[in-house]
Amino acid sequence: MSEQDGFPSKRPRLDRDQALITNNNSEPENRLSSEVVVAGCSNSLQLCEQSRSVPRNCAVETEAPIGHPVPTLSNQGDAAKSPTNQRQRTDLGMAEGDAIPHVDHQKSTVKNTNSTSPSLSRDDTEETDEHTPTQSSTANEMTDSNKAANRKSEQPANETAASPVAEVVPVDRSVAMKFLQIEANLCETLRDLVFRDPVTHLYNPLDYARETHKDYVMKYCCSRKDVLFLGMNPGPFGMAQNGVPFGDTTFVKNFLKISGKVNPPALQHPKRPITGLDCTHSEVSGTRFWGLFSTLCETPENFFRRCFVHNYCPLVFMTKTGKNVTPPSLHVTQREPLLSACDTALVEVIRLLQVKTVVGVGRFAQERAQYALKTAGLDIPVLFIMHPSPINPQANKGWAAQMMVEFEKLGIMRYLVVPQSTG
Repeated sequence: MSEQDGFPSKRPRLDRDQALITNNNSEPENRLSSEVVVAGCSNSLQLCEQSRSVPRNCAVETEAPIGHPVPTLSNQGDAAKSPTNQRQRTDLGMAEGDAIPHVDHQKSTVKNTNSTSPSLSRDDTEETDEHTPTQSSTANEMTDSNKAANRKSEQPANETAASPVAEVVPVDRSVAMKFLQIEANLCETLRDLVFRDPVTHLYNPLDYARETHKDYVMKYCCSRKDVLFLGMNPGPFGMAQNGVPFGDTTFVKNFLKISGKVNPPALQHPKRPITGLDCTHSEVSGTRFWGLFSTLCETPENFFRRCFVHNYCPLVFMTKTGKNVTPPSLHVTQREPLLSACDTALVEVIRLLQVKTVVGVGRFAQERAQYALKTAGLDIPVLFIMHPSPINPQANKGWAAQMMVEFEKLGIMRYLVVPQSTG
């Protein structure tokens, strides 16, 4: 690598705040610190003292980095020539918009039901971040969704009584702390995995965006959940920036009310800088995803009272040119250990939250959840909904309207729409 390419001329050396613990007997060619640029990694995992009310075997609230995976890869070969790059498309290409239809919260019916959700291939989950030609209709969709999020943020306190009111759900902070510990354990397992060409850079937002991620978990994962919406892995302008699944910045700040400092990792891809909650690049999938639920549920509390959103894999993989590499695109020898670790963590999350139904956002997430649960001997239904990625042509034909119909068919609308309070 050369300085002209935007990469250091020498192999990066991670300092104490960025390097990961490795075995003293490890071979340099099989450890990430010798060959791969890794961002957002820490050399230790420190947990705060447990409360006396938390059992000994419970996880504790983490103040130190949540995780620190260590991949290793060979820089031999040209990533741009890899066949896996053919799987990469655009995260921000825009086509026809999908304006969110009106929902009657009294009757829980959908006004716009002209679209149906088609059966899609694996590619519906593979989001990347290159630009493709855009159309004004999708631009209008983005603008309308962001305006909706801003309106919810600016709503006066005396107007909130008009919002649907959900039943009170007991808050148990130990659930959130156990969830964070599951993630910490996963990252500990992932730290020694080996990733080679075409992967040259790897981000772990559970580390460098741990404050905002922890705020998300502590706010919205403090009770059991009937439905778990499962994504694949962080998008480059969403969770990769702020640690929140499908984390379009506007909705993360204005609808979910997430705050916290994101410490940009020292070792970043020059084309994929981390700017945290200051990111101005919209995550189209996140705008569609949270835009729909902000309309259906009106408040995050109404949504999270019975649902939660989680990503199957916490890592972001990039090529030398900054293109996104999705987990299914990895070479089988690199992919299988990753999937095995993520399967184990997913089952632990489902058991912790006592999930009744898993909804895979895209085929990959659905298939991994089905496999993990079957392997664990758990008989929990796993449903499928179309991924909102703009690389999926069907998602550009009114994703929100299609999902409203699909939620009714799948029987999960009852978990989402809250009747208006009669008081």
